[in-house]
Amino acid sequence: MTSTQRALLTAAAVVAVSFLLAMILDLPAWVDAPVSTVVLVGLAVVWKEKKPTPVAAPAPPAPKPVDREPVFTSPPTRTIAGVRLPSASPDYQFQFSAIVQWSPVITGLRHADLGSVAVDALLSRAKALTATQQPSEETLNQHRLASLLGEPDIDEKGQVRTWATEIRLKLPDADFKHLQNITALQRRAQTLLLERQLEQDKRAYLRDDVLATPGSAVVWWLANNPGEVAQCVDLLGTLTRLSAAANDVPIETLERRWDSEHGPLALVVPELPGLSDKASEQAEDQGDQPSGQG
Repeated sequence: MTSTQRALLTAAAVVAVSFLLAMILDLPAWVDAPVSTVVLVGLAVVWKEKKPTPVAAPAPPAPKPVDREPVFTSPPTRTIAGVRLPSASPDYQFQFSAIVQWSPVITGLRHADLGSVAVDALLSRAKALTATQQPSEETLNQHRLASLLGEPDIDEKGQVRTWATEIRLKLPDADFKHLQNITALQRRAQTLLLERQLEQDKRAYLRDDVLATPGSAVVWWLANNPGEVAQCVDLLGTLTRLSAAANDVPIETLERRWDSEHGPLALVVPELPGLSDKASEQAEDQGDQPSGQG
């Protein structure tokens, strides 16, 4: 129902109520008409009053855009395990394992299996690296290989960009044990060589320096036993024989060589004070005694 229709119905109701009141109260007819007119005019004035304009509710603030993290799709992968790669030693080979990842580089016509291209390109890189690495440096080799193969690189034909993760590089167990045994033997051989050189140096020192001559033997003994002169004199014969034996020279030849170079060996005993007179008196007494030979 429209507002006009509601106004007409309201006016008709007012006129009808006025006539009913007039009939009930037995009012004269001329009173009914003015009363109805006044009521209708008042109703029209009230109806024409300006209705308050409804205040529009403030619009809710627009929601802030939610920052969403970009979604990256994982590159395709292929796992390789137990691949034999050469080392710097022809007798040993490494076992190589890794997860190969790649992304295509060119569009249009390309290889039907880019995963195989990526694996072949990565193995070529790994082979060139391990061929220069010593099998004894297993842990160091793995760290170096992981560092270099983790960097993306394009294959020769420029079809894929490849790199690797979870790289493992090791020697087979049998080769590792064999290498340990060889290392232990080499260390033992080096130890024996050093011990033999030390022994040879000691023998040469005794033969060519200490026992080269009886005199050098005496000097060596006195250097190690300072102040033991009397004992050194008692050991002259022993030191002389040791010198002759060390130089493979008979004792008689050594004595003749000493006599020819230095003269007969004479031991000079120093005279002690107070003993010279007694010695002369004893010599005179022995001269005065008659000989027992008749």
